[in-house]
Amino acid sequence: MITAALIFFLLTDPIHASEASAAGLLLWFNTLVPVLLPFFILSSLLIALDGVSYLTRFLYPVLHKIFGCSRNGCFCLAAGFLCGFPTGAKITGDLTRAGRISAEEGNYLLGFCNNVSPAFLTGFCMTKSLKRPDLAGPALLLAFGMPVLAGILTRRGRTFSSLPAEKKTSGSQISFKIADACIMNGLESILKLGCYIILFSMLARLLRGVPCPYPALTCALVGILEITNGISLTAAQDLPFWLSFGLILGISSFGGLSGMAQTQSMIQDSGLSILSYLKTKILTAIPVAVCALILGRGLLS
Repeated sequence: MITAALIFFLLTDPIHASEASAAGLLLWFNTLVPVLLPFFILSSLLIALDGVSYLTRFLYPVLHKIFGCSRNGCFCLAAGFLCGFPTGAKITGDLTRAGRISAEEGNYLLGFCNNVSPAFLTGFCMTKSLKRPDLAGPALLLAFGMPVLAGILTRRGRTFSSLPAEKKTSGSQISFKIADACIMNGLESILKLGCYIILFSMLARLLRGVPCPYPALTCALVGILEITNGISLTAAQDLPFWLSFGLILGISSFGGLSGMAQTQSMIQDSGLSILSYLKTKILTAIPVAVCALILGRGLLS
């Protein structure tokens, strides 16, 4: 169905289809590759060399007390909250596949650690799109406070420990086999992200062309499909501020079906559940959107 729609779009409206494809490609090349590719490679090296627990030793006492996560699990939280989609999923999937965290802990962390980055929220959403950098604080509180609350509520008294590495890596292995494998893993991951971004950018452009008497509904549907297009479209509409604020924060919190597809590609063969992740994202995004609508209408208009 989706494949047929994209082929139809390419054949019947090649100009807009190529524009959407080019926009997705530029977003990937200019924004994601410079930031995420080095991080993917370095994080894979850390996991391969069993260095994650050393990196998180200062975070562990605090995060373990709040979320019950292991030393390795702390890295998933820190990366997911700071670096944005789909870094949290990538690290969680890698650590689960490597046997450094259990599948139970991986599923628990995945539900609330894979979020948009603070830079995306404050820069692209609040400053560039809404032209309200003064609202960065409330936006961060809502967008990150709700996942933190979800993590606390879904913990259910559980406490996790890091699983031991199978074997130590010798110095001679570091320079060749390990580094090559980590580079290839990073390249494969970033190329997958690029393909998903291009495809979903085309789908979003196709959806924008469907006639709809309610602009807010179109914005919401495009945002559910792909967040960058949805946020840009929302900001371009003549909507009441409180509605734009709620839509943009709700869209950002959910992450879009494009983000869902990217997450699935990052956790493939790890045993982690994409359906559990989807349920948690929906249950998080709805209260974020509702709170943002109320806050926007009552205090920030």
